[in-house]
Amino acid sequence: MPWLPGGPLPAALVTGHKAIDFEHRQLLACMTAARSVCMDFRSFSDCGNCIEARRALCDNELVRLLGDLLSFILEHFKTEEEIMRDSLLMMVDRDVCEAHMEDHAAISAKIQQIVAGLDSMRTVGLLRDLDNLLGQWINNHITMHDLILARWVSREDSVVSLARLSSV
Repeated sequence: MPWLPGGPLPAALVTGHKAIDFEHRQLLACMTAARSVCMDFRSFSDCGNCIEARRALCDNELVRLLGDLLSFILEHFKTEEEIMRDSLLMMVDRDVCEAHMEDHAAISAKIQQIVAGLDSMRTVGLLRDLDNLLGQWINNHITMHDLILARWVSREDSVVSLARLSSV
């Protein structure tokens, strides 16, 4: 799927749900931020060639980024899971919702593994791990789960659509 960190979501990944799409654009911004932490995160094998002050700066920036990301995903996953419940998708297709939530748990666990592996000599490798995770999230999770959820919610007869119409 062609997309650039920090750029717009490609049309194939736009769900049409404003809140979800806004949050997905934040993921692309997070990837840009992660890629900017290290001078050359793609080619450095570790942080041994950097001076201690630079290692500390990169390590602190990664910790800040991970903290922001953990906070973001808690809110983002909560939003999506509320949409599943409020739209009654949970009642109609529980297996789809459970797979979606299991993917949320797997993403969270991978971020926790990165946090557990924090080491100022391995920051560049952890940045690559984070970049890979975010890329997989954008390419796989959105296409396999979020697009399905957004299609369900956008149906004319969905509970969410009917609730919007009755409040007008």
